[in-house]
Amino acid sequence: MEAVTPASADDLPPIGELIVDEPFWRHPAWGLAAEGVAHLRIWTTATDPPGHVAVVTETGLGASVTESAGRIWAELVRRYGPSLVLLEHHPAPELAEGAETLDLVRIGADGSPHWSRVWPTPEDNPRRAGLELWNGRSRAPDRQQACE
Repeated sequence: MEAVTPASADDLPPIGELIVDEPFWRHPAWGLAAEGVAHLRIWTTATDPPGHVAVVTETGLGASVTESAGRIWAELVRRYGPSLVLLEHHPAPELAEGAETLDLVRIGADGSPHWSRVWPTPEDNPRRAGLELWNGRSRAPDRQQACE
């Protein structure tokens, strides 16, 4: 994946109720791998009309979430409708250097995925405050965390 541009907090709806929490969700894949396994969490949005926010966390089992983003998007839109915001989550590596990341995935007219970084965002980026506020709200104590 190429370097990603920071997302805008305006791209991220307020999160409502957690409706799906599948730690070993089997997702469709591209290429030779028949499927991958990810942790899928889906919330309703606190918007009118309501939609959904899906966080797909990479587990390292089978096809990667990044390589399968287009097919994951298609599967989730088929199940939950077109008002879906897809976030790709990579936890920090346990045995190597690196940071946890959270990226907004948008699907282009040709079906190809495009990523915008939600977290981490550089301190000097003007969008950081809004993204930090959204991320903090999504981690409110009365809700499941978007990135745990």
